[in-house]
Amino acid sequence: MKEWIIYSLACLLLWGLWGVVLKLAYGSGNWVQVYFASALSSFLVALTVFIISRPEMPLNRFTGLALIAGVFGGLGYVAFIKALETGKASIVIPLTAIYPAITAVIALAFLNEKISFLKGLGIALAVVAAVLLSL
Repeated sequence: MKEWIIYSLACLLLWGLWGVVLKLAYGSGNWVQVYFASALSSFLVALTVFIISRPEMPLNRFTGLALIAGVFGGLGYVAFIKALETGKASIVIPLTAIYPAITAVIALAFLNEKISFLKGLGIALAVVAAVLLSL
């Protein structure tokens, strides 16, 4: 089995567990506590990866873009936590999981990437699925 498939399946399983456990964490009734504990554990994972791999971290355009991406990801995570606070996990998680459709449209508009008819159809169906989930 190819390495990327193994990592993809691991991601799928881990994110599936992540969403359910996060929803269970709302037993505390405090979204800030849930966000902080979850973000802290993510930071500890990032720190462990950094210590183990000891990558070079030059400050350049790409590092700056990665930092901006991290801010977007972090703010999106706050919005996700707030949505999960009052919404059903079975709706919030699949709805937010169609974010790659947004990425594809932005890449089409700003990065001049091409989207085939079949991929465009997939994006359209994902949007329809989001609408159906929200009803």
